[in-house]
Amino acid sequence: MSRPVTPVDPSLWVDAAPFAAHLLHLSASSGVPWAMVAAHAHVPLRAAERLVGVPGTRRLRKLPRALAQRLLAIDPVELSRLRSVWVAAGPASNRVAELVARGVPVTRVARVLACSPDLVARLADGTPASVPADIALRARVAAETADRAFLRRATRAA
Repeated sequence: MSRPVTPVDPSLWVDAAPFAAHLLHLSASSGVPWAMVAAHAHVPLRAAERLVGVPGTRRLRKLPRALAQRLLAIDPVELSRLRSVWVAAGPASNRVAELVARGVPVTRVARVLACSPDLVARLADGTPASVPADIALRARVAAETADRAFLRRATRAA
């Protein structure tokens, strides 16, 4: 029995190449890694990896219009302010605590977050009430990357 074919509205998709270039330009002009730019734009890490052509991924030819619009809404000045804007530390603390609980060394988490091991330890125990937005974004990207790596290892072992 075959499934019915649902037509896909072509207006929902755009050519990915200009948005890959835009993502890389935002990163280069702001000094913020492209994965953090994508996270700030609420573009899934997997889509961003495929957009920029990370080795081992199949490059995207088309991008959902909604993701393209999210990328266009970001500007380099906004990205450069991530270091000076403070946000609630709760989500970052939870992510850091999970990484540390999984056995990721505090020094490695500190390197990924571009902060001190002391701040990582305080985040892991939930001490700070707020953190710079760039650290919160780095924690989000690190947790998502770690989750994907964990799933890959688990599926290989099964």
